[in-house]
Amino acid sequence: MDIKKTANLLINFAIRRLSEIFGIIIFVAGILLLLALLSYSPEDPNFIFPDNTEIKNILGFNGSFISDLFFQSIGMISYLICLTLIISGINIFRTKEFFLFIENIFFTVIYSIFGTIFLAHFYSDAFTLYINGNGGFVGNYFNQTFLTSLILINKTIFYYLLIFLIIIFFLISINFNPIKFLIII
Repeated sequence: MDIKKTANLLINFAIRRLSEIFGIIIFVAGILLLLALLSYSPEDPNFIFPDNTEIKNILGFNGSFISDLFFQSIGMISYLICLTLIISGINIFRTKEFFLFIENIFFTVIYSIFGTIFLAHFYSDAFTLYINGNGGFVGNYFNQTFLTSLILINKTIFYYLLIFLIIIFFLISINFNPIKFLIII
C-alpha cells in the first residue's frame, strides 16, 4: 500500500513540476515574441528581403523573421497575442493546468480573427506595415469576403461591436476574473 501512495505522490509531484516548466516556457515565449515585435523594423531581413542587410531586431534574424511573420499575417493584433502568452504562462504556473493553454489559444484565434477584420477594414493604412497593412493578409482576405458588405450595413455599430468582441475574447483568453481583479485592487 505504501508503494502505491508513494508512486501517486511521485507522479503528482512530477506532473506539477512539468506544468510549472510548461508555464515558464509559455511565459518566456510570450516575452521573446514581445521583444521581437517591439524591435521590429521593416528594413530587417526576413523571408521577403535579402539576407545581406544589417539586422536591427534585438533577437537577430530569428526575431526579425518571427516578427515579420506575425505582423504580415495578422497585423497589430500580434501584441495582444504576446500578452495572452505571458499571462497564460503565469496562469499555468500558478494553477498547474496544461489544458488552460489550449483553451486560451482557442480564444486567441477568435479575437485574432475579429481583430484582423477590424484593423483591415477600419485602419487599413499603415506606415510601418506597408505590405499587408495593420490587419495583415488574414485581415485583407476577410476584408474581401461578404463580411465587408455586412460591416457596411452600419459601420458605427460594427466598429464598436468588433472592439467589444475583441476585448471580451481577449479577456477570456487571459482568464480574466473581475472578482479577483477587484480583490487585488
